[in-house]
Amino acid sequence: MDGHRIDERRIDEYVAGLSRRLTGPRRAKVDLLAEVRDGLVDAAEAYADAGLPPSEAVARALADFGDHRQLAADYQAELAAAQGRRTALLVAIVMPVLMLVSRLLWTDSLSAASGPPPVSWHLVVAYTLDVLQVTAVIMALLTLLGYGWGSRYLPAQRVPAPLLLTRLMGAGVLCFVAVQVVTGIATYAWGVRTPAAAGWAPMLACAVVVALSLLGVGRSGLRCLRASYSLRASGPGLAARLG
Repeated sequence: MDGHRIDERRIDEYVAGLSRRLTGPRRAKVDLLAEVRDGLVDAAEAYADAGLPPSEAVARALADFGDHRQLAADYQAELAAAQGRRTALLVAIVMPVLMLVSRLLWTDSLSAASGPPPVSWHLVVAYTLDVLQVTAVIMALLTLLGYGWGSRYLPAQRVPAPLLLTRLMGAGVLCFVAVQVVTGIATYAWGVRTPAAAGWAPMLACAVVVALSLLGVGRSGLRCLRASYSLRASGPGLAARLG
């Protein structure tokens, strides 16, 4: 049929209203909204083919979909899960790199520095950094499993499992980044304790890589919390059941 038989402006307004209520990864949000729009257009065209006037066909299609404030909660849950998966994957990729860079920073700072060997507290900090990074990778991989087939083994909760995982991922990442920053500063402070080490360019480069990586991971963690908790403002539906 001729696609111009229906007025798509009302559909575009509907999709725009839904878009304003959603928070999540840009690509996932664009794809989701495109799917909604295509579904509305197809439904309106089907009603028009059945003999309804174009304006009534669009109104019927919109009524079938429901108020976008009601749909926003379900779609937001989907976007929150997408953000959680993206963050878990980012952690699983970035942490091994940080482990290597941190090891180089620790080893090379010792070779660049002169004087007595590091005191015991510094060894504890360095080993704590290693443990944190390994733990972060393990937890990220387990979270990725939780979003997939592993969700069937999670206990029933008031909050749907993908949404709960996203909230835990966001909070866990932010706590990890905070501890990582403290231990990283302590490690770097040891490395630059002598003039020779302070002027060593590779050490500074390693520190910059670590800082930028933690900034990216922390930002993704904040987006997890924003995406998972924005459901409270999405109107009735799923949000009403989350409390």
